[in-house]
Amino acid sequence: MNTRGLTSWLMIICPIGMMVMFAGLDPLVMGAPGEGLSPNERVLANLETFHDKKIAGYFILTFGLLFMVGMITALALLGKSLKESGAAIGTLSSLIFTAILAIPVVVMGLSLSAYQLFADGYKDVAVSLELISDSAFMGMPVFWGLGLALLGLGMLLEKRPLPTILSGLLCLIGIVMFPAALILDDIGFLVFAISIVLVASSGGVLLRQQD
Repeated sequence: MNTRGLTSWLMIICPIGMMVMFAGLDPLVMGAPGEGLSPNERVLANLETFHDKKIAGYFILTFGLLFMVGMITALALLGKSLKESGAAIGTLSSLIFTAILAIPVVVMGLSLSAYQLFADGYKDVAVSLELISDSAFMGMPVFWGLGLALLGLGMLLEKRPLPTILSGLLCLIGIVMFPAALILDDIGFLVFAISIVLVASSGGVLLRQQD
């Protein structure tokens, strides 16, 4: 399997796997905290649930974040693969995606530490760490959008490897991500979900080109 083939498969499998873990299994298995809770109360409820369902919790967290890392890595590889008129912008998008990789790594470390501290009885410290872990994701949509916008623009300039309409949609959804992520929470999640669908679709197109 060459790099393009690996990139294609990662772009197909990882977005789907991530959404299955975080948008499917997590609410289904772990449940959601009650309404009207403060941030501290919500995090404490989540920690208590995780403590009661450790195996499921570790499975969802670990594989969800691994799928996220795989997806981001694939986009970094795709940006790096641009060699002609879109090379400079593609390389810039690749650097942004590479930087984003730090977020799931940090989140996993903080969350695993929080779960262990909670199990050891240090609930206040565990809540603080988990709040920081949740906050680490807050800046990700902005850089995710910037990376997608630049990647789409690079492919538009190079007129490959994706069709023009798909490259344009990636660029557009990246631009829309900025106000959606910063202003409107619900719409921000919808825009992010659309971007995930576009990434998986792009992976499918790239894979078909390998045949």
